[in-house]
Amino acid sequence: MHPATPSFNVRPLAHGRPNPDTTPVTTRTKRIHLDENVLMTDNPAQHDAPADAQEQVPASDPPPLRTLDLRVARVQRARSHPNADRLLVLDIDLGDEQRQIVAGIAAHYHPDDLADLHIVVVANLAPARLRGEISQGMLLAAQNDDTLGLLLAPEAAPGTRLTAGTEAPGTISIDQFAAHELRATPDAVTLDGEPIRTAKLAVDRGVTGKLR
Repeated sequence: MHPATPSFNVRPLAHGRPNPDTTPVTTRTKRIHLDENVLMTDNPAQHDAPADAQEQVPASDPPPLRTLDLRVARVQRARSHPNADRLLVLDIDLGDEQRQIVAGIAAHYHPDDLADLHIVVVANLAPARLRGEISQGMLLAAQNDDTLGLLLAPEAAPGTRLTAGTEAPGTISIDQFAAHELRATPDAVTLDGEPIRTAKLAVDRGVTGKLR
């Protein structure tokens, strides 16, 4: 007797297409390689690219410095702030206009000591209301430890513009002012590293350092 012939379950061909199990190995290998290429093309984030091949985003330039309108002002009158012990309210003469400013100098200056002083103010600082009193500018002063001294221009007329230009620049914020560097040294007052030579300047009480 002949041994029994094993039986196999052979699936018939459907619609004339080859059974997927009978696809040649080489064809399936090519298909896998193709699929991998598609994945790499469609999903680059899944593959680490060399550092030098990554797109470099150019750094944006810093915003330009807004021009400071530094002017000489004569103090006409000073008085205590009605709502804040540390603040003084000053009426100032800028030559062609009168303004009011508020300054936190009550611990260092008595109101009577300020009359007729020629101070330096940031004239284009945006107006602000400080504890109920409007401030239309900011005076400049330097402080060393517990000693504060105002920046003075004793020989300059009220309204003298200390910064370049004949026209008043646009209004600036306190942050835009802080982007500049104003310093007082024994020899000069500098703005962003350049001496201000428009008028003779000196800090009261011989104080040096950053002006604010």
